[in-house]
Amino acid sequence: MKRFLLVISLIIIGLSANAQDGEYHVRIHGHQNKGVIFDAPATSIDSMYINDNGELRVRKINDSHSFSFAEIDSLTFPWIPTGSGDIVYITYNGTSVDIVNPYPSTQVDISATGAKVSVTSTSSANITYCLSGTANPGRFEIESTTTPTIQLNGVTLTNPTGKAMDLTCNAGIIMELANGTQNSLTDGTESDKKAALMSNNDLLIQGEGTLTVTGLVQHAMKVKGQFNMTSGNLIIASSVSDGVHAEGLLVNGGNITVESCGDDGVTSELDGYINGGSITVTSGSTDINAISADSTLVINGGNINITITGADSKCIKADKELTINGGTFVLNHSGNTSKGIKSDADITITDGNFTITSSGATVIANNDPSYCTAIKGETNIYISGGTFNINLPSSNNGGKGITCNGDMIISGNNTINIETHGDGSTYTATSGTDTYSSSCLRAEGNMQILSGNITLTSTGKAGKGIKVGSKNGNTYTGTYTQGNQDGSGPTLTVTTSGAQVGSSGGWPGPGGGSSSSRASAKAIKSGGVATVYGGTTTVNTSTSGAEGLESKTQINIEGGQHYFKCYDDCINSSGKIFFNGGVTVCFSNGNDAVDSNAGQAGAITIGNGTAFAYTTKGSPEEGFDCDNNNYIRITGTGIGISAGGSQGGGGWPGPGGGGGSGGTITNPAQGYKFYTSSYSFQTGKYYTLSNTSGTGGTNMVTFSFEANCSSNLTLITATGMVSGQTYYVKYGTEAPNNPTTSFHGLYLGGTSSASTQAFSFTAQ
Repeated sequence: MKRFLLVISLIIIGLSANAQDGEYHVRIHGHQNKGVIFDAPATSIDSMYINDNGELRVRKINDSHSFSFAEIDSLTFPWIPTGSGDIVYITYNGTSVDIVNPYPSTQVDISATGAKVSVTSTSSANITYCLSGTANPGRFEIESTTTPTIQLNGVTLTNPTGKAMDLTCNAGIIMELANGTQNSLTDGTESDKKAALMSNNDLLIQGEGTLTVTGLVQHAMKVKGQFNMTSGNLIIASSVSDGVHAEGLLVNGGNITVESCGDDGVTSELDGYINGGSITVTSGSTDINAISADSTLVINGGNINITITGADSKCIKADKELTINGGTFVLNHSGNTSKGIKSDADITITDGNFTITSSGATVIANNDPSYCTAIKGETNIYISGGTFNINLPSSNNGGKGITCNGDMIISGNNTINIETHGDGSTYTATSGTDTYSSSCLRAEGNMQILSGNITLTSTGKAGKGIKVGSKNGNTYTGTYTQGNQDGSGPTLTVTTSGAQVGSSGGWPGPGGGSSSSRASAKAIKSGGVATVYGGTTTVNTSTSGAEGLESKTQINIEGGQHYFKCYDDCINSSGKIFFNGGVTVCFSNGNDAVDSNAGQAGAITIGNGTAFAYTTKGSPEEGFDCDNNNYIRITGTGIGISAGGSQGGGGWPGPGGGGGSGGTITNPAQGYKFYTSSYSFQTGKYYTLSNTSGTGGTNMVTFSFEANCSSNLTLITATGMVSGQTYYVKYGTEAPNNPTTSFHGLYLGGTSSASTQAFSFTAQ
């Protein structure tokens, strides 16, 4: 025996002397599938001998190890390339496994039954375990007091009776996907476990390889800690339940693909954070969340591409606050009542590029409709940036683009394009017949649109561009605020073209009929006060009942430039309407241009704003309709031009009928005139109000019409008009030169060449 050990020692010395570009190792293989129970470079070994206890003693330069001969199967001297280090190698070979363990069994104990490997490590080192090969049935499980690195180097494990991989590590786990490798983990239908890959602590996935996981019983992956991914490719081929189920979520990079899941795609029991990488989820299951967090979800970047077809499913879901600060989102959801982005609390979006197609249908359950919606917040929604392209095709009947049960505030540098094409309808509610319809922007509480470039289009029956507030009995809530007090604001374009739904209703009186179950298309509809401080507004409607800006309470226009071209009323309020600033042009071809039903003094007030309102419908429709011309007030030095069939009275027989009789305005701040003679304003002509006849004079205001307008009564008031003085309306064929304002047929300032007199009057 001593001679044997002397020979071994001489061999070690020789191997050590000849090592180049690598080194020889001394490896001791254990009995009973223990694999390599000792592995060390030959250069690190001082001597080998048998001690007094009859054990093989291997003395390294800094420590020593003892082995019972009953433990030893064989002794080998393999050549190991430079850089391999102290790595545990586990190679699967069908139903068996080869193990190279450079650590003593007292620190890293490895056992194998067939190709099912169990590792117990008490070493203080953070050890790397390199797995390769294929096994069925096969498994890898580890218990470690430190943070191991599980390197997947082309390994395929299938375990029909349990987990393919079980990681129990007190300090978390690193899973490294070796560059260019394909790796696969699959459990089996005979398993009673909860996942194909289970980790009891934080799991970090990195590398440049690919891991495919299939969960045939429940989850594909379950992490009882934070799931963290920085690089690599993770594919969930299928899962009966969740694709990735974790207590926490942190995605900084890499690619996650969930190809099929019976429940959530990637879900966190606590907070979730997505900072980069890409997540792609495809699912046809009902009532699932492609990406979700049971608490707060924060998305700061990355690429998210989701296609779900199941009813009541959500692409992105948070049970608490949802914050999106960046990223690219392509979301397609076609299931009935499904949602693109959903939060049970506030939604805050500061940036990001969103393309959302919401094509599911509305469902009536328990006399209450549930909608397919692109972005839904149960409380408030705050948007201060981002680009949104949202499409609700005709199959989405009654759905919403962006909606919340609380307040909505849109500010910052944003671009929002929303189209809804589905028809609204009637349904049987608890209280009787009611209606529902699509909305591009909808807030049950208040709405502020302070800036941005916003384009809203609704083509379905009774569709709304913007709808704010709600009704409780005879009380309306929900204020609409547009722009800022300095006159700045959004560029807002709203177009509706849908017909009415519900029974026909009509004007009160014989044969007129009425109905509470009728709904019409609206561009902007607010239950509470609507205040427009600034921005540029362009509104187009084209069907019966389709009003431009409606408030059930009051409308204040304080600044900005606003153009309404509507079939029905351009501006309508159950309360008062104030033009206190800005420039507003209203052209109706089917009803009143501006209509207040306040029924009291100041129903329509011209302060320091400019309003040009006309209708081409003819009598009894009007430019300004407030039931009685005497209700109009002039409180500032603004400009008011209106023309229509009959001014101020509505044309209905009885008190307040108005007709073309003019009226008297109490205590006007400047001169005005109700011009009661019929006059036909023609397109292609520019009408200038001046203090002189013929060419020249002061251009107080110039206005032109998009269509011929036969007016039985015209109201004119302008800055500088004085009661008792004579003024002239004359026309030409050219717009004024160098106007300070040129907006949809209204010109302020500049030089007018108009010289042909249309009519003259003495100001009241």
